[in-house]
This record gives sequence, structure tokens and C-alpha cells, in this order.
Amino acid sequence: MKKQRTPLIIFFPLLLIIFQTVFADTTATDELAVLMDNIRTMQATFIQSLVNQSGARIGTKTTGKMAVARPGKFRWEITKPHDQLIIINNNKMISYDPDLSQITNRKVNVNQPGNPAMLLSSPVESLKQSFQIIKLKKSDEKLWFKLTPKKTKGQASGYQWIKIGFIDNKLNAMYIFDNLDQTSLISFSNIEQNAEISPKNFTFTPPPNSEVFDAQ
Repeated sequence: MKKQRTPLIIFFPLLLIIFQTVFADTTATDELAVLMDNIRTMQATFIQSLVNQSGARIGTKTTGKMAVARPGKFRWEITKPHDQLIIINNNKMISYDPDLSQITNRKVNVNQPGNPAMLLSSPVESLKQSFQIIKLKKSDEKLWFKLTPKKTKGQASGYQWIKIGFIDNKLNAMYIFDNLDQTSLISFSNIEQNAEISPKNFTFTPPPNSEVFDAQ
């Protein structure tokens, strides 16, 4: 009895779909890499809050200012509703709560962006290695990319996905969908890109009588 051969033509549409998907993902990754690589430094003010399913802001708004010097340096200074300061300098993160006079030191790996702060300051290559990246349709003049963390043994993230929006090649907004199924929106304004930033922005001198904790 002769064996029946499966017609090769059956596989062509499937191969074409796979090829188109891989090509689209690669193009999106490379396009985002170029945009992020163009951000050598960035300074801006920000507003962060939860949003509902309609995209409207709900709850308390957090406002402040930020600075990034890529790769590996990040400053996130909250001024309302309560003062708080986070600084990442290469593989060290410092959190300062002036109301409690407490400082927490923590080791981080900027090549494994486990939170949005590290994502903005991480090298481009780490983004490619850590995320599945797709390009979304333009909305409100913004060019959007969706980043979904790749499941890597021993590496966990505090979110399910992040969307990053650009206007005129400048980072403008971020949506963060966390592991509690809540969505946060961070919008940036007064953006200054690739201007010189003093290294002092990424160092911290503990105030007198502050409590210092070393976290794992």
C-alpha cells in the first residue's frame, strides 16, 4: 500500500503566518530599540494614577519629577501627596522616605528590568532579552508599544505588561497593568531630552539621624 504524501502546499500558509509574526515582532523590537537608544538623558515632570476600564484617572494622583541617564541611572522624586525619593545608580537602588526618616538600600540588576523604573534606565539589549515587544496602532497621535515580560526562571516582574507611548520620538506616557489586575497611567510633561544632567542627581547623602536599612 502506497503511503500518502501530505501536500506541501498545506504548510505554506502556516509558514507564511509564522514568518510574518516573527518579522513584525522583530521590526517592533528594533523600532523601540532605536527610540530608546535615542534617549541618552531625559528630565520631565510626571503624573501617575490608577485608571478605570474607560481610561479615566481614578483615586489619588501622584506627581513629581524624574531624570534618567541611560544606561543605569534613574531618579524618581515624588512631591505629592507625600515626599519620596528613589534613585537607581547602576546596580544599587536607594529609597528615601523623609516623613519616616528612613532609607532603604537594595541591590538591583539593571540588565533585568523588573520594574518600570529599571525599564527606562536599562540598556536596550536587556529590553530585547526581557520582553516580547509588539507595535500597536497609533492613538491620540502617540506611537504605542506593548512590552510583555518573558517568563524567565528566577526572574519575576511586578506587572503583566507595559505600554509605552511616544510623540515626535519622545517618551510621553506609560500604562502599567500590574499583577493585581490594576492599570496605572504615567504621563510626562515638560520633557527635556538629551540635555546634560549633573551626576549629583543620581547620588544621595543620608540626612542626619536617618534610619538605614539594607534589603535583600
